Amino acid sequence: MKRDYSGKQLSRKTHKVLLVVNIVLFLAAAALAGGNLYYEETVGTVAMLLVMIVAAGNAIRSGLFLKNNKK
Repeated sequence: MKRDYSGKQLSRKTHKVLLVVNIVLFLAAAALAGGNLYYEETVGTVAMLLVMIVAAGNAIRSGLFLKNNKK
């Protein structure tokens, strides 16, 4: 049976964990992108830049949620 999770709100604790995970992911992708640039690997560099964009977007969304829903 398929469950529908659309519209379900995540807790503050979950948003805090997601914020930390996305920051770590962003930093790791930045380090890998730097390494790929050093070795002139363009495909890996572009892939890591895309990962950085998605991780930054997710971190911003989690941060804004935590900022707007203070308790």
